[in-house]
Amino acid sequence: MSLRTLLPIALLAMAGSVGCSGSPTQADGTVIITQTTSTTTTTVIPTLVAGPIATSPAGTGVASATVFTFGSTPSGGVPPYTLAWNFGDGGAGAGVSPQHAFAAPGTFTTMVTVTDAKGTTATNSAPISIGNVTGRWTASFSPVVIKPENIDIVQTEGAVTATINETQDGFASGTGSVANPRLLSVTATFLAGQPAPYAVTFVGSLNETLQTWTGTVTGYAGCPCTFTATRSNTGLSTAR
Repeated sequence: MSLRTLLPIALLAMAGSVGCSGSPTQADGTVIITQTTSTTTTTVIPTLVAGPIATSPAGTGVASATVFTFGSTPSGGVPPYTLAWNFGDGGAGAGVSPQHAFAAPGTFTTMVTVTDAKGTTATNSAPISIGNVTGRWTASFSPVVIKPENIDIVQTEGAVTATINETQDGFASGTGSVANPRLLSVTATFLAGQPAPYAVTFVGSLNETLQTWTGTVTGYAGCPCTFTATRSNTGLSTAR
Protein backbone atom coordinates (compact mmCIF):
# COMPACT_ATOMS: atom_id res chain seq x y z
CA MET A 1 0.00 0.00 0.00
CA SER A 2 1.43 3.38 -0.99
CA LEU A 3 1.85 6.47 1.21
CA ARG A 4 -0.72 8.24 -0.96
CA THR A 5 -3.30 5.62 0.09
CA LEU A 6 -2.34 5.66 3.78
CA LEU A 7 -2.66 9.45 4.22
CA PRO A 8 -6.45 9.64 3.60
CA ILE A 9 -7.03 6.66 5.90
CA ALA A 10 -4.98 8.26 8.66
CA LEU A 11 -6.86 11.52 8.32
CA LEU A 12 -10.18 9.68 8.60
CA ALA A 13 -8.99 8.00 11.77
CA MET A 14 -7.96 11.33 13.24
CA ALA A 15 -11.34 12.87 12.40
CA GLY A 16 -13.07 10.16 14.38
CA SER A 17 -10.83 10.51 17.41
CA VAL A 18 -10.89 14.28 17.98
CA GLY A 19 -14.57 14.93 17.44
CA CYS A 20 -14.11 16.53 14.06
CA SER A 21 -16.19 15.97 10.96
CA GLY A 22 -14.75 15.12 7.57
CA SER A 23 -16.11 15.05 4.03
CA PRO A 24 -14.25 13.01 1.35
CA THR A 25 -14.84 15.53 -1.39
CA GLN A 26 -11.53 15.36 -3.25
CA ALA A 27 -10.91 13.06 -6.23
CA ASP A 28 -7.66 11.76 -4.75
CA GLY A 29 -9.44 10.60 -1.56
CA THR A 30 -8.20 13.35 0.79
CA VAL A 31 -10.59 14.60 3.47
CA ILE A 32 -11.49 18.21 4.29
CA ILE A 33 -11.65 18.42 8.12
CA THR A 34 -13.83 20.97 9.87
CA GLN A 35 -13.15 21.44 13.60
CA THR A 36 -15.67 23.36 15.76
CA THR A 37 -14.47 25.03 18.98
CA SER A 38 -17.01 26.09 21.62
CA THR A 39 -16.25 29.28 23.64
CA THR A 40 -17.74 30.12 27.07
CA THR A 41 -18.24 33.85 27.87
CA THR A 42 -18.67 35.03 31.46
CA THR A 43 -20.51 38.34 32.05
CA VAL A 44 -19.93 40.16 35.35
CA ILE A 45 -22.85 42.39 36.44
CA PRO A 46 -21.69 45.34 38.61
CA THR A 47 -23.36 45.82 41.98
CA LEU A 48 -26.48 47.99 41.81
CA VAL A 49 -25.93 51.39 43.47
CA ALA A 50 -28.71 53.91 44.08
CA GLY A 51 -26.45 56.96 43.86
CA PRO A 52 -26.41 60.10 46.03
CA ILE A 53 -29.58 62.16 46.51
CA ALA A 54 -29.53 65.70 45.14
CA THR A 55 -32.04 68.53 45.49
CA SER A 56 -32.71 71.60 43.41
CA PRO A 57 -32.60 74.20 44.81
CA ALA A 58 -29.82 72.96 47.08
CA GLY A 59 -29.58 73.65 50.78
CA THR A 60 -32.45 74.54 53.06
CA GLY A 61 -35.86 75.69 51.93
CA VAL A 62 -38.83 77.71 53.01
CA ALA A 63 -41.35 75.46 54.73
CA SER A 64 -44.46 74.57 52.79
CA ALA A 65 -43.34 76.74 49.92
CA THR A 66 -40.10 75.75 48.24
CA VAL A 67 -40.80 73.08 45.64
CA PHE A 68 -37.77 70.82 45.58
CA THR A 69 -36.84 68.64 42.61
CA PHE A 70 -35.11 65.45 43.75
CA GLY A 71 -32.71 63.33 41.77
CA SER A 72 -30.52 60.25 41.98
CA THR A 73 -28.32 58.58 39.33
CA PRO A 74 -28.26 54.78 39.73
CA SER A 75 -25.43 52.64 38.38
CA GLY A 76 -24.62 48.95 38.04
CA GLY A 77 -27.22 46.21 37.99
CA VAL A 78 -29.20 45.69 34.81
CA PRO A 79 -30.92 48.78 33.37
CA PRO A 80 -33.55 50.11 33.01
CA TYR A 81 -34.20 51.29 36.57
CA THR A 82 -37.31 52.32 38.45
CA LEU A 83 -37.06 54.77 41.36
CA ALA A 84 -39.42 55.03 44.35
CA TRP A 85 -39.13 57.88 46.87
CA ASN A 86 -40.05 58.33 50.53
CA PHE A 87 -39.57 61.96 51.56
CA GLY A 88 -39.67 61.30 55.30
CA ASP A 89 -42.72 63.44 56.04
CA GLY A 90 -45.34 60.99 54.81
CA GLY A 91 -44.97 62.01 51.18
CA ALA A 92 -43.92 59.68 48.37
CA GLY A 93 -42.90 59.97 44.75
CA ALA A 94 -41.58 58.05 41.77
CA GLY A 95 -39.27 58.58 38.82
CA VAL A 96 -35.91 60.19 38.19
CA SER A 97 -36.90 63.78 39.11
CA PRO A 98 -39.93 63.93 41.44
CA GLN A 99 -40.97 67.19 43.09
CA HIS A 100 -41.99 67.70 46.70
CA ALA A 101 -42.66 70.55 49.14
CA PHE A 102 -42.40 69.94 52.89
CA ALA A 103 -45.27 71.05 55.08
CA ALA A 104 -43.25 72.25 58.08
CA PRO A 105 -39.71 73.04 59.20
CA GLY A 106 -37.53 70.21 60.46
CA THR A 107 -35.06 67.58 59.31
CA PHE A 108 -36.47 64.77 57.19
CA THR A 109 -34.75 61.58 56.03
CA THR A 110 -35.48 61.22 52.34
CA MET A 111 -34.94 57.73 50.86
CA VAL A 112 -34.78 56.47 47.29
CA THR A 113 -35.22 52.79 46.37
CA VAL A 114 -33.87 51.72 42.98
CA THR A 115 -35.02 48.51 41.29
CA ASP A 116 -33.27 47.20 38.18
CA ALA A 117 -34.59 45.00 35.35
CA LYS A 118 -33.82 41.79 37.27
CA GLY A 119 -35.63 42.89 40.42
CA THR A 120 -32.50 43.72 42.41
CA THR A 121 -32.94 46.69 44.75
CA ALA A 122 -30.63 49.27 46.28
CA THR A 123 -31.38 52.21 48.58
CA ASN A 124 -29.83 55.48 49.61
CA SER A 125 -30.94 58.19 52.01
CA ALA A 126 -30.07 61.76 52.93
CA PRO A 127 -31.24 64.23 55.61
CA ILE A 128 -33.09 67.24 54.21
CA SER A 129 -33.17 70.25 56.55
CA ILE A 130 -36.09 72.64 56.08
CA GLY A 131 -35.95 76.06 57.73
CA ASN A 132 -38.26 79.06 57.74
CA VAL A 133 -37.98 82.82 57.58
CA THR A 134 -39.05 83.68 61.11
CA GLY A 135 -36.94 86.47 62.59
CA ARG A 136 -36.22 90.19 62.47
CA TRP A 137 -34.88 91.37 59.13
CA THR A 138 -33.04 94.67 58.97
CA ALA A 139 -33.13 96.07 55.44
CA SER A 140 -30.86 98.68 53.89
CA PHE A 141 -31.42 100.31 50.51
CA SER A 142 -29.50 101.48 47.45
CA PRO A 143 -29.05 103.84 45.69
CA VAL A 144 -31.65 106.13 47.30
CA VAL A 145 -31.18 107.31 50.85
CA ILE A 146 -33.80 105.49 52.90
CA LYS A 147 -33.44 104.72 56.56
CA PRO A 148 -33.09 101.04 57.43
CA GLU A 149 -36.35 99.18 58.03
CA ASN A 150 -36.94 96.54 60.69
CA ILE A 151 -39.22 93.83 59.35
CA ASP A 152 -40.45 91.23 61.81
CA ILE A 153 -41.50 88.08 59.93
CA VAL A 154 -43.17 85.04 61.43
CA GLN A 155 -43.84 81.88 59.41
CA THR A 156 -46.20 79.16 60.59
CA GLU A 157 -46.52 76.26 58.18
CA GLY A 158 -47.00 77.97 54.81
CA ALA A 159 -48.28 81.32 56.06
CA VAL A 160 -46.05 84.35 56.46
CA THR A 161 -46.96 87.50 58.39
CA ALA A 162 -44.83 90.60 58.51
CA THR A 163 -44.77 93.74 60.60
CA ILE A 164 -42.68 96.67 59.43
CA ASN A 165 -41.59 99.09 62.14
CA GLU A 166 -40.78 102.46 60.61
CA THR A 167 -40.92 105.09 63.33
CA GLN A 168 -41.16 108.13 61.07
CA ASP A 169 -44.10 106.87 59.00
CA GLY A 170 -45.81 104.84 61.71
CA PHE A 171 -46.41 101.10 61.84
CA ALA A 172 -47.37 98.91 58.96
CA SER A 173 -48.39 95.29 58.71
CA GLY A 174 -49.11 92.97 55.84
CA THR A 175 -49.04 89.37 54.72
CA GLY A 176 -46.13 87.80 52.92
CA SER A 177 -45.86 84.88 50.57
CA VAL A 178 -43.17 82.40 49.66
CA ALA A 179 -42.61 80.62 46.37
CA ASN A 180 -40.10 78.55 44.49
CA PRO A 181 -37.21 79.01 44.08
CA ARG A 182 -36.71 80.33 47.59
CA LEU A 183 -38.42 83.65 47.03
CA LEU A 184 -39.95 85.85 49.69
CA SER A 185 -42.29 88.76 49.03
CA VAL A 186 -43.86 91.04 51.60
CA THR A 187 -46.32 93.85 50.91
CA ALA A 188 -47.15 96.20 53.76
CA THR A 189 -49.42 99.23 53.94
CA PHE A 190 -48.25 102.18 56.00
CA LEU A 191 -51.49 103.16 57.68
CA ALA A 192 -50.07 106.43 59.00
CA GLY A 193 -48.50 107.40 55.71
CA GLN A 194 -48.27 111.00 54.57
CA PRO A 195 -50.49 112.33 53.17
CA ALA A 196 -52.33 108.99 52.87
CA PRO A 197 -51.64 105.29 53.47
CA TYR A 198 -49.32 103.74 50.91
CA ALA A 199 -48.08 100.23 50.15
CA VAL A 200 -44.50 99.07 50.08
CA THR A 201 -43.52 95.77 48.51
CA PHE A 202 -40.30 93.82 49.06
CA VAL A 203 -39.58 91.02 46.60
CA GLY A 204 -36.32 89.13 46.78
CA SER A 205 -34.38 85.90 46.95
CA LEU A 206 -33.17 84.16 50.11
CA ASN A 207 -29.76 82.57 50.34
CA GLU A 208 -29.33 78.89 51.21
CA THR A 209 -29.10 79.48 54.95
CA LEU A 210 -32.16 81.78 54.89
CA GLN A 211 -30.17 84.51 56.63
CA THR A 212 -29.83 87.03 53.78
CA TRP A 213 -32.63 88.45 51.64
CA THR A 214 -31.86 90.60 48.59
CA GLY A 215 -34.17 92.06 45.98
CA THR A 216 -36.20 95.06 44.88
CA VAL A 217 -38.47 97.35 46.84
CA THR A 218 -41.26 99.46 45.31
CA GLY A 219 -43.63 102.00 46.85
CA TYR A 220 -41.12 104.53 48.10
CA ALA A 221 -40.45 107.78 46.31
CA GLY A 222 -37.45 107.28 44.07
CA CYS A 223 -37.95 103.52 43.83
CA PRO A 224 -37.87 100.80 42.55
CA CYS A 225 -34.53 100.33 44.24
CA THR A 226 -32.56 97.44 45.62
CA PHE A 227 -32.48 96.25 49.21
CA THR A 228 -30.42 93.87 51.28
CA ALA A 229 -31.83 92.46 54.51
CA THR A 230 -30.11 90.34 57.12
CA ARG A 231 -31.85 88.34 59.79
CA SER A 232 -31.29 88.46 63.50
CA ASN A 233 -32.54 85.44 65.43
CA THR A 234 -32.65 87.23 68.78
CA GLY A 235 -35.91 86.46 70.51
CA LEU A 236 -37.38 84.61 67.51
CA SER A 237 -37.10 80.94 66.66
CA THR A 238 -35.90 79.93 63.19
CA ALA A 239 -37.08 76.33 63.33
CA ARG A 240 -39.56 74.18 65.17
